[in-house]
Amino acid sequence: MNNKGRIVVFISMITAVMLVLITLVIQVVILSAAKSKNVIATRLSMSDIKACYNSYIFEHYHILLFDKTAGGKGEAYLEEWLEQAYTEKLGAEYTDVRASITDMTMLTDQSYAPLKKQMQEYMVYAAAEKGVQMGVDQMKEKTGGQDGTLPEEVKEDMETAEVKTDGMDVADVDDTSDAGALGSENMDAENPTIQPEVDDPRDYTKKLSSSIILNLVLPGDKTVSDATISLVDAPSLRLIGFFSDYKEVDRDFDSMVPLLEGLTALGSWQDSLTDTGLQLAYIGQVFNSYREEKNDTAVLAYEQEYLIAGKSSDYENLKSVAHRMIGIRYPINYIGLIRQPDKMQTLTELATSIAGAAPYLIPALKYFLAGCWAYIESIADVRILFDGKKAPFMKNADNWITDIEHISESLSKETEDAENGLDYQAYLSILQAMNIDGATARMLDLMQINTMQEEKEFRILHAAVGLEADFESTFGGHRFQYHQSAAY
Repeated sequence: MNNKGRIVVFISMITAVMLVLITLVIQVVILSAAKSKNVIATRLSMSDIKACYNSYIFEHYHILLFDKTAGGKGEAYLEEWLEQAYTEKLGAEYTDVRASITDMTMLTDQSYAPLKKQMQEYMVYAAAEKGVQMGVDQMKEKTGGQDGTLPEEVKEDMETAEVKTDGMDVADVDDTSDAGALGSENMDAENPTIQPEVDDPRDYTKKLSSSIILNLVLPGDKTVSDATISLVDAPSLRLIGFFSDYKEVDRDFDSMVPLLEGLTALGSWQDSLTDTGLQLAYIGQVFNSYREEKNDTAVLAYEQEYLIAGKSSDYENLKSVAHRMIGIRYPINYIGLIRQPDKMQTLTELATSIAGAAPYLIPALKYFLAGCWAYIESIADVRILFDGKKAPFMKNADNWITDIEHISESLSKETEDAENGLDYQAYLSILQAMNIDGATARMLDLMQINTMQEEKEFRILHAAVGLEADFESTFGGHRFQYHQSAAY
């Protein structure tokens, strides 16, 4: 009997130990399950926030972001929403549930790094899946890495010609020309320096206004959009340092300083194409331009032009871009012109006739006339671009368009599409690349303005692409605390 009692006691003890162990195991399993459920609940709650991305922005710009104010309801509303989602996913057995947002990553952080990252990701996809080509690669190939940077020897020749005028303003040649333009009754064999009146092509360019030039480059069957926008809340207004007004080429062509300023203002741009290919391709894919509509819900018809000029109307943006395209072509054509001996001889003869009794002005005057002719040629080139054709990049005797003696007629001359030339979009890309940070800032203006057509409270400065949050809850007397982060 004693042995039986000992056995019963032993079995009872073993059973008790087993029950304790089983209970502990069950508790561990329950706590482990509770912990796992908690982790899953935190992640799902964060995903709920990410799922509330702005559908208009994603559809038209392929950018994922959410409004940290939840459509103007405030940041506290978003935090309450996160806590409610967390509570629902945990269930009633969890108590003292809390969720608090500790940080957010904004679309504009670190000089638009999140925006640039998503643009690049989309363009990698577009290049692979849609066959979108990088325009920068094509531009570099067609230009041979050249732009309108004036060769040093050309600058030196121009400066030397200026010195030969002995400091006299070549604008004074008008007075001399008047003397040379006297009627035949004043012609005297003893005064052979008096010359008959000649046409000065600079008289033509001096009469050109900004609006007249836009009319010259526009095809006859095209009208300009009258769309306007308000820039009161534009995000780019906070970034004044990114922008500077473009000064149009001086159209008087009677002084060396403004001549050189016009030739160098937009002459050097090849370096700006480095590392901008994906962004430029993205812009060409999603934003409207004068030549191509990408978004029929957009307020502006000429969005890419806005990225460059930043004006509040399509008309002003298009006019500004036309002048900037002329500014790009101008030094390229100038270089092409001075490398054509026959044309330079024509200009020397013209300068001689215009200078009249002031032959010391001829060296400088020749370069002023070259600038005038190169400018007129640039108007003709931009007219080709606005007509949807490609214009030759480098100019020579075979592809030169205008005639200095018949300006109006040559500007209206019909030309063929240059197979290896650059088109309107290419020149837009060049202008955008020259201030890619400014263009990026103005992208946000357009995203905001267009989205506000459907969501009045939307502001791009409230656009978030990631968040961090702390989560707390109690289960069975145990307190759980987690920190989670999520981003697109």
